[in-house]
Amino acid sequence: MKDGTGRTTTVKFRLLGHMHATSGNGEEVELGPAKQRSVLAMLLSDAGEVVLADQLVDGLWGAAPPPGARGTLYSYVARLRRALHAHGVELRRHTGGYVLQVEQEQVDLHRFLRLVDEAQAVHEGPRAAALLHEALSLCRRELLVGLPGPWAAGTRTRLEQVRVAAALRYHEIQLAAGRAEEIVARIYELAMAHPLDERLAAQLMTALYQCGRQAEAVQVYEAVKENLGSRLGVAPGPDLHGVLLRVLPDRHPAAPTASAAAPHTAPMAGVHLVGAPVVGRPRQLPAALADFTGRDQALDEVVRHLAGSSEHGVGLAVIAGPGGVGKSALAVQAAHRLCQSFPGGQLYVDLHGLDPRPADPAEVLERFLRALGVHRTAIPDGLEPRAEMYRDLLAERRVTVVLDGAGGEAQVQPLLPGAPGSAVLVTSRYRLPGLPGARPWQLGMLPRHDALDLLRAIAGRERFEREPRASDELVCLCAGLPLAVRVAGARLAARPHWPVGRLAARLADPRLCLDELSHGTADVRATLAAGYRLLEEPARRLFTSLGLDGRTRFSAATAAALLGADLPAAHDLLARLVEVCLLDAAGGDEFVMHPLTVVYARERGQAEERATARTGS
Repeated sequence: MKDGTGRTTTVKFRLLGHMHATSGNGEEVELGPAKQRSVLAMLLSDAGEVVLADQLVDGLWGAAPPPGARGTLYSYVARLRRALHAHGVELRRHTGGYVLQVEQEQVDLHRFLRLVDEAQAVHEGPRAAALLHEALSLCRRELLVGLPGPWAAGTRTRLEQVRVAAALRYHEIQLAAGRAEEIVARIYELAMAHPLDERLAAQLMTALYQCGRQAEAVQVYEAVKENLGSRLGVAPGPDLHGVLLRVLPDRHPAAPTASAAAPHTAPMAGVHLVGAPVVGRPRQLPAALADFTGRDQALDEVVRHLAGSSEHGVGLAVIAGPGGVGKSALAVQAAHRLCQSFPGGQLYVDLHGLDPRPADPAEVLERFLRALGVHRTAIPDGLEPRAEMYRDLLAERRVTVVLDGAGGEAQVQPLLPGAPGSAVLVTSRYRLPGLPGARPWQLGMLPRHDALDLLRAIAGRERFEREPRASDELVCLCAGLPLAVRVAGARLAARPHWPVGRLAARLADPRLCLDELSHGTADVRATLAAGYRLLEEPARRLFTSLGLDGRTRFSAATAAALLGADLPAAHDLLARLVEVCLLDAAGGDEFVMHPLTVVYARERGQAEERATARTGS
């Protein structure tokens, strides 16, 4: 492409691995330190499009950026602009953000995604395999290596999912063509990186069997069985066990040649070897929590409702509530309890309804159809044809469908069965009143005794009995939010030398509170930030004003005064905060904000005050 001066730019950018950029003459472009590289990566991921400064700040530091974050961002952008301009690449300021003027084909990330999309649209095996081989050759190692920040972490996870899905289809085509010898090492490498993925294990076992290495195929099964048992406390699913039965040496004394057909296996979600019989009995539920606590009444009600109502129509339960309240845990627990009532299988999907790019119902339907035994080539294009096939397949089956984290009715409706006999559990921060026939459950906070029981289950009963006063204080500081209780318990379990009072003291400090409520992928601040991102500017301003005010209970009149608005306008904005579960209506004109939500709202308000002071506006 050409920049604004007419010079031709030939810089190539690599994100799928160790990030670097090279000019047309092979010269390395200096990209600076890790955080500066992350800024460039975010700009490259939307090459040619405007990326807002707020997006860059959030992607680099998350919901609570440090003081001076925006100034640091400006310095990163200025350095990148100078470095890239020297090689003919223009980074231009645009209203509220920046545009990096490069063609997508100059970025390996975009080439990879384009090749995968093209392969998805191709039904001919050899052509699809060629496209997938080219795509996979771009990302053979770890993705976005060394790039920090929430954006990089989330993108790394999503790209790895795309890579694994592309590899599964590539392996499928090659195995069906009898090319096991050519790809067995590739499958082995990926399977070792994903030791709990039964789909990859099934393909590795199949490839080894085709190569005449039955004993090694059995060893793969045993290794996966041990990993699943030790890490998750579960056994391999029936599909992987079916592969084992077909590759056992005593059942197949004569090893097939490399050109022989693959052993017939039951289809798995995302894997269907050509010639495999269609069984279509999916088992997609995540593991139920061993320490599930405090929702016995709701659990019994949901199970009874779905088991009874499905005889007359599709049993539909919507479990709503704020982030971290345990909606997903309740839905999965109920789905496990319903397994015997719905023997046709269990379908599960995380709809990522609060993400900037929520799950596409058409793509979800493709996954469901494949899990139900439909070969990829038989799946029609388009949302409506897929929804029709899905409803037809479920018409005479009794299945449980869990739609986790829905962003709205439009995302859910195409995924509902059409005939009586199945049960559907939907979780969402929204109440989803537009779903016909749905029975709602609104989850609230855990009572004190249940929260304490959950802490004991995670970190050990004796520990809390030694410090009853500190234990009570810790429970109060978590304010009944199950996610906060779980994180607190996990932090104590990871630090057996800590007294309970030490963590309680840290949670009592509003400056440290949300930092302490983060452990692994569980993060209270990130959960609250997901709700905040749903708000429009006036509602955000009210939210942060309430945080700076610091009250957990207030009237609509108080909100109007803080906002400098009339009462009807305040009511509209309060309703929006209630809708996304950042606020609860307490009856009359009163509203309640969870104490941890107040802390987060105050953080956001203080950050905005600092930003305003810096700009002088």
